[in-house]
Formats: sequence, C-alpha cells, structure tokens
Amino acid sequence: MKVAAIDIGANSVHLVVSRLFAPGIREVLDRSKEMLQLGRATFRNGSIPAADMDRAIGVLRRFRAIAEAQGVEAVLAVATSAVRDARNRGEFVKRVEKEARLAVRVVSGEEEGRLIYAGVREGLPPDAGRIGVIDIGGGSAEVIVGEGEKPSLVRSLKLGVLRLVEKFPRPKDRRDMEDHVLEEIKPVAKEVKRRAPASVFGTSGTILTLAKLLGVRGEGESIRREPLEDLSHRLIASSRKELAALGPVGDARADTIGPGSLVIRTFMEEADLEELIPCDRALREGVVADYAARNAARLSIREDEIADPRRRSVHVLARRLGALDLHATHTTRLALRMFDDLAPLHRLAAGDREILEYASLLHDAGYWISAEKHHKHAYYLIMNGAIEGFTDEERLLIALVARYHRGSLPSPDHEGYSKLGKGQRRRVDLLSGILRVADGLDRSHAAIVDEIRLIPEGGDITLEIRASSDPELELYTAARRSDLFRKAFERELKLRVVRREER
Repeated sequence: MKVAAIDIGANSVHLVVSRLFAPGIREVLDRSKEMLQLGRATFRNGSIPAADMDRAIGVLRRFRAIAEAQGVEAVLAVATSAVRDARNRGEFVKRVEKEARLAVRVVSGEEEGRLIYAGVREGLPPDAGRIGVIDIGGGSAEVIVGEGEKPSLVRSLKLGVLRLVEKFPRPKDRRDMEDHVLEEIKPVAKEVKRRAPASVFGTSGTILTLAKLLGVRGEGESIRREPLEDLSHRLIASSRKELAALGPVGDARADTIGPGSLVIRTFMEEADLEELIPCDRALREGVVADYAARNAARLSIREDEIADPRRRSVHVLARRLGALDLHATHTTRLALRMFDDLAPLHRLAAGDREILEYASLLHDAGYWISAEKHHKHAYYLIMNGAIEGFTDEERLLIALVARYHRGSLPSPDHEGYSKLGKGQRRRVDLLSGILRVADGLDRSHAAIVDEIRLIPEGGDITLEIRASSDPELELYTAARRSDLFRKAFERELKLRVVRREER
C-alpha cells in the first residue's frame, strides 16, 4: 500500500509519499517542501488572503500530481494553526477540495500533538520508555510526553515562530517577547520535568536548523543546553542580513530562527533539560503512522475467518481491487448505523441491509480502473466480479447502490436502473441516499466522525455527529451529497455537531 501525507503548516507545506508494509515498517518514496508562510497574514489579520490561497492551491495541485504519479491509494492532507485560526478557513478548505481535488482535514492543536508523537514514536525501538517531544511550528508549539502508543500529556501553545514574528516585529520588542515566551512555556515545561522522560526529542525545521548551526549532525548527537543558550543570544542580536548569510538559515528562516531558538532555550531551561535530541520525524510521518495503525486494526481479519460465504467473497473482491481500506470500512459502519436508525422510516428488510453493507465496502472499487468516473467503473466491476452466492437481482442492486454513491442521481435511462420496477427503484434510491451521506461523512478518509445518530423531528431528520477533530469538510460534503437522501426519504436532512459533554 502506498499513501501520501501533506502537512499544510503555517510556515511550510510538506509532502511525504510512503510504501506501507505493516505498522512501523515503511519505505519513503518521495519528499517535497515549499515555504509558503500561510500564517503571516492569518496571525496579522485573522484570515488567509486570496493570493495566498492561490499559491497554496498551486503547490497542493503539484503535490497531488506527485502522489498520484507514485500510484498512492490515499492522499492524507492535514492543516494546522494557520488554517484552523483563520476566519475564512471554510473557504480555504472548499477551494482546495474544488481546485486541487484534495480533502483537507483541519486538526486541533491536541490532535496535532498526538500525530507528532505518533510520528516520533514510530521511529523508536519498543523499549524506548517514556519520551518527551517538542515541535516548533510556524503558528504553534506542541509539547508531548508519553510512554507506548498513547501520549499522557499534550499541550499546544501559541508560540509558533511566525506568530512570534508578527506579535513582536521590532528589535525593541525583544524583552516583551522573552517575557511572553517564558509565561506561556513555564507551566508545561515544569510538567515535563515532573514526568521525567528518559529522552526528549525536538522536531521541526527550526530545531533541525539549530542543530546544524551547532554542528550536531550525526544520529545520536544532541543539542546541549549551554551551547544553545549562547547561540540563541547571538541569533536574536543579529540583523536579518547577518542571519540570511548563515548557510543553514538562509533567507527562508532569517526572520524566524531567533524566536525559534528562544522558545527552545526557554523550554530547556524551565524543564531543566541538559540535552535535546533532534528528530526529522514530525506531523506528516505521524499522519502516515496513524493511518497504517488504524488500517491494520480494522483490516486484521482474514477472509477465511468470515463464515458467511457471500460476505467472504465481497471482502476477497474488495481486497483484490484495493478497495478494502479504512475509508471503506468506516463508511460501511456509518451507512449501517444510518440504516438502523432510519428503519421506522424506510421499512426495508434485513436483506437490504446486506445490500448496503456490500455496496459500501465496494463503492470505491472503481479506482482500480481509474479515478475519473470511478463510480461507474465500480458498477462494471461488481456486475462482472467474482462474488458468490448472489442472485442476479442482488448483484444488480449492489452494483447500482455503489454506482450512485456519487455523481448524478438515478435515472430511468441509466443502465441497470432501467430494468428495475418501482419497488426495486425505491430500494436503490433509499440505500444510495444513505451511502452518499455516509461517504461524505468520511470525506477526509481519516475516520474522524466517531459516532452518529439520526433523529426524525417533525418533517425533518437531524443527523447528530460526534468527531475526534474538526469535521467541517465532512459536514460540507455530507450536506452537498444529501440530495438523493432528501428525495428518497422526502425529508430535509439537518446536520449538527454534538460536543462530548452533550452526550
């Protein structure tokens, strides 16, 4: 399996393309980076200008093309502080989806920290013990402590280097910046000290640049506190021209290396750390690691362990066509939950629930032929694929429901649908309407929608959603794809995010 991860940060945008063999075992096939500094305008004015969006979309188009040329099965794009803090983040996400054909997942600071930890942890031996991580981005700094797979401490601080540059732009602001950094970082640094990690790792371009300036190059070497303190004072006192002339810094980091060194220096002082280990694994590696782990957990079942021969043959075909992934299994779970909640309205039989299950598992099978018109390719593959134990009618219904998960609504002129009677068409419309919404609820292919519940209320249906991170893209896509659902159920669909404390 090949996947690509794109990290849309406040300072830079990164791409990594990997071949996954198993959780923790992968091969990097390609990398790319662009310094866009999306955060500058966001932190200054609160929104992303159209010109900055245009530049970002151009880069994201190119990154998507690189990923597709490698034959990836998924492109996982995440955006951090520059986008999540922007008033017009919804516009940005929608433009990227429309113009770059990428689904962007806007992650919270806590989720960002969890993913960074996953990326760092994946590269360590199992007996690494308790570790600490600090990541200095353009808009935020994440501090994490953990042992094993899950971190026990995650803090996201508004101490990104671009944010500091915008907040304290003048040399005379230096003292205020130092006081601000100390005030923000001291409580979490003390908590790190109390938890006493065996090793603390520093990730991000800022930290790797500081390591180069200090002559720390080989694996196993560390940034020592005393040399870092001396270097930090010199960097902050230097002019932009002097900083740009430093090889590892260059023009791209001349404005930010001083504030970045201040954050690291203050953190090490307050956490009483004598050394910090530079690490080139960060958020994008964590996105890949998280995807691999979640797929492995969901797809660990072997086909020969599935007792039902019909279900087993669908799983075999889905896996053969590269369609049995996290998105397929999660979409299926959401679709079946919708079917069950709506049972008093649709009054369909248990056999129709199976039709929906199998169509959901196979709905993206058409990618095996081509991404373009993949819903129509799915219809063809199901009609001609080796799935056993189904009548001709059942096979046709599965193929049609998968075909209508996107694209145009069912029409009497369409192949297959034209052969159906009124009752069969109603079944296809209802099941396809459910699948279209369920597919939209996993638009980012990251399974962030944890739970759903559908409640008939008067002449409407309310879809309550609980998510692990910001589901803005999922809400937008599900609403946009609810056309067939509204037509089939003859009711409006209202979507509502439910906070954890409301449940």
